Formats: sequence, C-alpha cells, structure tokens
Amino acid sequence: MRYRSASSISTDAYLAGLEIGESLKEISPETVIFFASISYERNFAELFDGMRDGLGSEDAVLFGGTGDGFYETSQTANYGASALGIHSGGKIRWSAASAVGVEEDSFLAARSCALAAAAGTGSPPTFAFVLADGTKADGSGIVAGVESVIGAPFFGGLTGDDRKFKRSRVLLNGAELENAVAILAASGEIPFAVNAASGWTPIGAPGNIEDGESGTIRRINGMTAQAFMKEQLGKPLGEADLGIVPLAAYRQADDEYFFLRTPSHLDRESGAIATFGSIEAGTAVRVCTATRPDVLDGVLRAAEGVEARGFTPAAALVVSCAGRKWLLSDSGKEEVDLVLSAFGGKIPMAGFPSFGEISPFRKPGGAYTQTFFHNVTFVVCLLGE
Repeated sequence: MRYRSASSISTDAYLAGLEIGESLKEISPETVIFFASISYERNFAELFDGMRDGLGSEDAVLFGGTGDGFYETSQTANYGASALGIHSGGKIRWSAASAVGVEEDSFLAARSCALAAAAGTGSPPTFAFVLADGTKADGSGIVAGVESVIGAPFFGGLTGDDRKFKRSRVLLNGAELENAVAILAASGEIPFAVNAASGWTPIGAPGNIEDGESGTIRRINGMTAQAFMKEQLGKPLGEADLGIVPLAAYRQADDEYFFLRTPSHLDRESGAIATFGSIEAGTAVRVCTATRPDVLDGVLRAAEGVEARGFTPAAALVVSCAGRKWLLSDSGKEEVDLVLSAFGGKIPMAGFPSFGEISPFRKPGGAYTQTFFHNVTFVVCLLGE
C-alpha cells in the first residue's frame, strides 16, 4: 500500500486541483479521497478537471465532500482543499456510489447507496468511508441505513459549508451532489484501525428523555429539556453553547460507551432543544462539560485506541467536528499536530472539520462497538502498509 497527501489554498479551483493532482501523480493513486471548501461551489467542475489533469489519468476514483476548512499533513486552513491518494497495487477492489434524498429519508438513501457500493466490491466490503450532506441529512438515519447493509466497521462524516449551515456538497467523479450520501467501499486486505473520542465528561445526574422525536428533545426527567440542562450545568443554555455543550446519550443506561448530541436550536417558549442528529425518547442522557485541554485530550484518546493495531502506520484520515475547531479558536492545527505526533511523525494525512461524525469505538482488544453518529467528536482512521 502506498499513500500520499497533498493540499492547496489556491483561490482558483482548477489550479488547486492541478496542484493536488500533480503532487499525488507519483504513486498513481487508484482512489483519491479529498475535501474542499464550499467557496469552490461555482467551480467544482474545474477542481475535478484540475485533479484529472494533474494526475494525468481518468482512472482514479475521486471521492470527497465539502467541509469547514481542511486538514493535511503540511497545513490546516479554512479555505482550499486537501487529499489523500491511495495505491494498493491491485490488492484492493474499490467501489463508490451515491444516492440522493437524504432530506426526505436518510435511512433509505443510505441503504440504497450502501447496496450499490457493496455490489461493486465483488465480495463483502472490508472498509467503507461515508459522506453525506451535512445541511440536510439525519446522521443517525445515515448510520442505520449503511449498517443495514455493510457489516464491516465504517466511518465518515457530514459535509459542511464554512459555518453557514445553508448548503454543502458530496463530490464524486466529477459530480457535485446536494441532498445526497456517498460511500467509498473496498474489499480485500486493507490494513486499518478506526476510533473516536471527544474529551467531554458526563457530569451530574442521569436523565431519561420522556418526550422527543427526530432531532427535538422536549422533556427530560419531568421537566423541559432546557430546564434539565440548566439544573445540571448551573446556568441556562445560551446561543454561544449551540454546537459545543453536549448531552451524552447511552443506548442502555449502564453502557460504557456514549455518543454526543449538541443543541442546534433553543425554543425559549416551549423549553425544547433541537439537536444535531436524531435522538429517541427513552434514551438515557447526561450533561457533559469539557475544558480546552479536555477537548485536545480527546484527540490523544482517539489515537490511543488504534495503537494496538498489528500493522505499521502509513497514513491517516481524520474527521473532526467543526464545533471543536470553533471552540479551540484555530484552524484545527493543534488537533492535527497531536495526532501526527502520536503516530511518530509526518505520515500522509487528510481530513476535514465536519457537521457530524460517524465511527464505532475501538475496544482495547481490537473489537469494535456498533457504529454511532456523533457530535463534537474526533475520529481517526489509521491506514497501514
């Protein structure tokens, strides 16, 4: 397996693509996973053209999406594009598919996409990377739809648009797709390990969601959702807390692992909370808190979870919540520096700040939990030689 990462901050979409393509050309990538600013929106076709011209080939699968900036080994930025090229020497069979309609039914769109992607791998997928429109998809529905088809661990995120929350794109082989989900699947022996962590710590008393549906929580423990969070935090939620003060949610009240849900909107009249991602009535929850060092510690814990992997680290893909970047008040450089340091130096790496993260947790023995849709979480996938 050979990998190379590249990035560009050129404001010209074609030149950005060309720069990336030329940087990756040496390894003749079979697949290029890339992340681009929504600012290229009017010129995504030129970005694709530039990459194809730089690569000097039409053969590679070009799979990507928009984010709130990008991450790459050599730099992080709020504008531009990054990419990771992968060459397996024919050992891996790649298949990419897309489906529209995530706003109408995220589960069905994701299931349809997963069926199409899995059909192209020849044998059951051993690896899958998932991207979906972050302004329209329900991440929980996306995860459930993919999980109904693909049994292997999968990960990914929801695409973004530089904190505007108006539009985002999934990008696949020259097509720019809205209201869509896309999956890059692979079969064969691809060495990888994936893990997630946040750094947030549950505090206070547990609660039970008594009234809620889709992405709205109305009542917890006999009080409004906002009143419950105020009681636990010692202060009312404000607009500044949107996207960064989460609830830990447990499938079972005694579960060791939890996923996070952050408020996206506060209904002052009813006391309800809208969240980034659906959460069902009956779910056990606890309010969480974190300091800036805690958030950065989440990166190290995610990296620690892929240490006992049985292969030499050769590259990495990173999906980190855009809310973490906003909280840290930087372009994501601290997180990138930490994860690269954890893996011994400047391995090829690409990633993006997302509007929601998709990943299982990797247990100490190497087994995985089910896959969850997360908020304010850091996901790392380590790839081997």
